[in-house]
Amino acid sequence: MKLSHFVLSAAILAACSGSDTPTNEAATPPSQAAAAPQTVSQATAPQPVDVAEDQEETTEVDPANIYALLADPDGLTELNWDDLMPIGEDEVLAELYETYYANLRTDLADRSERLLDSGNTGGSEFDVSALISEGATNDTMEQIGTFNVVEQLNGLNVRLPGYVVPLDFSADGVYSEFLLVPYFGACLHTPPPPPNQIVFVKAEPATKVASIYEPVWVEGILKTGQFESDTGDSAYELTLSTLEVYEY
Repeated sequence: MKLSHFVLSAAILAACSGSDTPTNEAATPPSQAAAAPQTVSQATAPQPVDVAEDQEETTEVDPANIYALLADPDGLTELNWDDLMPIGEDEVLAELYETYYANLRTDLADRSERLLDSGNTGGSEFDVSALISEGATNDTMEQIGTFNVVEQLNGLNVRLPGYVVPLDFSADGVYSEFLLVPYFGACLHTPPPPPNQIVFVKAEPATKVASIYEPVWVEGILKTGQFESDTGDSAYELTLSTLEVYEY
């Protein structure tokens, strides 16, 4: 075969072979070709918003939901005393104490001035002992606080630790009503806690309290409201089902 014929034949074969070779576009599987627009769409779509993070900044968690989640299989929710304080109550209480002590300082300054005037002018002696005598106004401290409560606690079966403050004397330590307070001596040797830090407990039948000097656990249905006594007012009432000694 002549060289010119060989070159011509090779050129024809190459042209035919090139027309049958699949291009990259033709070789792309259908699934990949369809996926291409999705990739572009994903690149141009708005980025997802972290809903949980946004809600954390703008909403408050319902306390009742938390208590329900913490309840044991019997539906009993263990509380601490902070749980009885509604959101923002610490700030409210701080303002009440600030006002109380400001008024107290003014009152003491006025009494001091009256005492000095009484001594300097030769007037009748100012009865200092009357200011602090047993049962006098200054012998007791008013209960500072509010009846603000966590309404979601109303009707829950709860368990709460604290100290018993009897409302009536009982030689055998059996009580049908008493106050539960967060620390020893409250209402007896120290001023009463705020009403929303006292629980009025009703026991039917009456229950035995081994020692008012030792903490106990109480269990029962909690109720919100206003419950008054000479010892201290309460914003919560508990119908007692169980009382047991607190184990450290």
